[in-house]
Amino acid sequence: MITIIIYDSISFIKLPMNDSKEITLFVDNYNSNHSDAVLLVANYLSKNHNLSAEIIISKNKQLNLKTTNKNKKEEYLVLDLDLNSKTLDFKTFFIGLIYQAREKLGSDFPKTKIEKDIEKSLHSLSFYSEVNETKFISKNIKEISFRGDFRNLETQNNDEFLFVIVPLDKRKTFLDKDYSMEDYRKQMSQEKKITAGAYYTIRNFSQDEIKMWFVLHSHSGNLGNWAEKAKTGDQAILWGPRSMFSPPKRFDHLILLADETGIPAMKTICENNKNFSKCTTFYEVIDESSQIPTSEKNKILENWIHREDDEPGEGHKLLETLKAFKLPENNFYIFGAGEARQMMKIRKLFKEKGVSKDQMHITGYWKK
Repeated sequence: MITIIIYDSISFIKLPMNDSKEITLFVDNYNSNHSDAVLLVANYLSKNHNLSAEIIISKNKQLNLKTTNKNKKEEYLVLDLDLNSKTLDFKTFFIGLIYQAREKLGSDFPKTKIEKDIEKSLHSLSFYSEVNETKFISKNIKEISFRGDFRNLETQNNDEFLFVIVPLDKRKTFLDKDYSMEDYRKQMSQEKKITAGAYYTIRNFSQDEIKMWFVLHSHSGNLGNWAEKAKTGDQAILWGPRSMFSPPKRFDHLILLADETGIPAMKTICENNKNFSKCTTFYEVIDESSQIPTSEKNKILENWIHREDDEPGEGHKLLETLKAFKLPENNFYIFGAGEARQMMKIRKLFKEKGVSKDQMHITGYWKK
């Protein structure tokens, strides 16, 4: 038996949304990596104790929550949203639902990954820094080291990333040493932007230095353009950190996959994590000369996939390699990052191979 419920969304603020492809990516990411948040919202809207829930975009462009309760009864919650509207911000809408659900359900439902991440962001710190040194470590990866006081920065040596804020025009804008994320958010609401920001992974750090890898390509955004021209003394505010890597406490085989944007995270994870006995990596780079081997090879099997003439984020060689890869029989965990649509295809591949949601976390670091 299937029940249909209409939920009114009029009370939510609506902000610009790019297109339906953005919503498709967001829905896929939430179903795959934030199923706990989807279930929280579904329990709130249906007023039932559901065992599972997923977001579905119907053929007539309606947004549905498909739920299954303990009696295996399916229910479709139809969210009254116009997905063709240019004023829809689905992410803001869904975060609003999470807050409303928590207020109603209280401690009856465990905290979701998103809520934990939001709580952590409230305690994140801003670090004033200046570029200390730059160097190319491959054809399209530039390492930038930042000097500053990082004694209060706490990391787990995995995929932690910081929000890097830089002046759009360093000739006209100088960042004050107490410039914060709050200042950045305020100026982002203004018509004329003076700073830009994006997340980048910590490759190495000490109390007075952080090293990051910046991928440079033909369609670089503000931060990519800044990194290409960065030189000693250039200012940056580093805010965070945040992390997505959250595997089981113990597992035998770690499988990592990434394009260049995810390589710093993957290398830091496999070099420092001690919870596995074997690690297999799949890295997509331009060609053989772009490979950056890991020094600690005792339990790390590295596979380098060369996209050659394919554009970043548009090649199929990584996907085809993973299709041919035989998964371990049990007790493995998959973590991956790269271009969003490419990662969506890889998630689908592993689902078809029978990999469950709790055995993998594959996310988009950037969008073509």
